Amino acid sequence: MIKTSEAFDSARSEYIEGYEEKNKLIFPTLALVAKEFNVSISTLRKKAANEGWYKKRKNRQNSREEFEMRKQFKGEYSKLAQVSRNSLVFVEYFQTAINKEIQEVKRNEKTHSIEDMSRLITCIQKLQRLSEQANATLNNLEDSFMNLLE
Repeated sequence: MIKTSEAFDSARSEYIEGYEEKNKLIFPTLALVAKEFNVSISTLRKKAANEGWYKKRKNRQNSREEFEMRKQFKGEYSKLAQVSRNSLVFVEYFQTAINKEIQEVKRNEKTHSIEDMSRLITCIQKLQRLSEQANATLNNLEDSFMNLLE
């Protein structure tokens, strides 16, 4: 009797949790599990139905898929977040350099042509857009990440 009980426990575990083969998770059918553990398929079906094996298996599969999605999203989240933070550092550096140029012009320490000033203005506008996009990306990532965790 103990042997049969152990066989059912092992069968339940393998059916619900699956097994790994060649780095891939395999979920066998009840027929395969019955054959492997030398248990009657009809008895195994009854036991599986009474104990809700199918539902437990689906819940486990869904949890695993959700875990994998979160893991993948977190990896993408950190890459995008790092790029956005680097962009903000880049923007800050160039805004400081441009501001320094403007201050030197105001103090008459440097003179720039109209074309140079036009380029500075264009550069400032592009930096502002980059800054807005980087901040928006960080905010969107944070919101999406928090929603995924809930």
